[in-house]
Amino acid sequence: MSTVSSGQTKGVLLRASRLIRPDPGTAEWLGTAGVVGLLVLAWIRVTTPQLVQILQNGRPAFNSAVDSMPPAGRVLGDVTTAAFIGLALLLTAYGLRHRRPDRLWALVVVLAPLAAIHLAGLVNGQPPGPVSLALPIAVVAIWVLRPGAQALAAVGVLGAATAVVAMLLAVVRPDLGLLTGADAGNKGWAIGGLLAGPYPHSNVLGLILALSLPFGFGIRPTAARRVTLTLILVALLWTGSRTSQLAAIVVLLTWGLLRWRRTGGRADRSERSRRRHLSMLIGVPLVVALGLIILCPLLTTDPAGFTNRGRTWRALLSRWAERPLTGHGPEYFERQPDLAAALGGRYTHGHNVLVHLLTIGGLLTVVLFAVLLYQVWRRSMLLAGAGTPGPALFLVALLWVSWLEASHVSVTLAGYLTWLPLGLIARAELPRPVPEQATSSEDQDVP
Repeated sequence: MSTVSSGQTKGVLLRASRLIRPDPGTAEWLGTAGVVGLLVLAWIRVTTPQLVQILQNGRPAFNSAVDSMPPAGRVLGDVTTAAFIGLALLLTAYGLRHRRPDRLWALVVVLAPLAAIHLAGLVNGQPPGPVSLALPIAVVAIWVLRPGAQALAAVGVLGAATAVVAMLLAVVRPDLGLLTGADAGNKGWAIGGLLAGPYPHSNVLGLILALSLPFGFGIRPTAARRVTLTLILVALLWTGSRTSQLAAIVVLLTWGLLRWRRTGGRADRSERSRRRHLSMLIGVPLVVALGLIILCPLLTTDPAGFTNRGRTWRALLSRWAERPLTGHGPEYFERQPDLAAALGGRYTHGHNVLVHLLTIGGLLTVVLFAVLLYQVWRRSMLLAGAGTPGPALFLVALLWVSWLEASHVSVTLAGYLTWLPLGLIARAELPRPVPEQATSSEDQDVP
């Protein structure tokens, strides 16, 4: 008995020593698990308070001025935010203790747009609170932990979980999970109504699903990948969110071309030719999306254009001109009671990422965000060339939803599906080269 107890004790001490002084493999596993924990907490923070609200008080009117969040939902949100920040701080301290940070210039690139937005807040009398620290601390934790590719795949899994929660709510309580009547607008073709789940609108759910879709391609094993992608796509179709559906279509087309390049393209291409071909397959949809982001709000003069977004863009661009360098700060939409009349509704974002960032952070933020996108594009190209297309596909999805939406770039945890994946991609280590004969196997990022 004493021999067994001694062996068990040694085993416990050995495992504890690996946590205190981990080998590289253990350190990567711990870093990945920690970042996945942050993603799960962010998902809980965004989803569960709204689920509590809708179950207790019913579906609130979209963009209503009345705050109907019950005390239980508010407490749950605050506790989850505190847990997120606490875990991010612990992970940062652990990573700094056991790993020396590298590529710090790239970390600065990731943090710079967030810092510029909060600087705009300070200039406009909106000092950042503790909640504003959540995303920057999480990005620093990602940087020092160097998580593996499983952290990105977790975004896809959470997207499937979102789809399941939304569809279950629609089946069990269709009066809560679906938008019907006037709320559905001219999209009444959907079964029973538009799928919104616990979120304020079906477009919000559509954004979450579209941004999660690219990371579903990195899930192992194959059966789990196919189930994840199917759940996300079925729920996305049910939302009737045309912007997000278009983004998903472009992602699927891009993935199809990338797969064809790896399995059916010419094998005799030179390395330079292959890189140029890859740049074209990914670069064309990105350039088209950037053109839409820039030109649509600048050239649209009809207030009713793009489902009344023309009016929103005109009003916000005229107000941005008052503070072109720094904008009006991240709380501008909430602090301007007269803004709703100018925009034609109580909106919390600019319905276009360029217009939104100009409004809240000015030209400084737009330039820094463009530099971040360029850095992420370069990293995603290297990853795609090594057989990991998810990051490049995410960039495609992000830009294709951003020409008509902007709620996903919030600097609170509501924007975690933008800022955390961007940080993960910028931090991602390049995988070891994949043997040529394995490129058509079931182990690749294809469903």
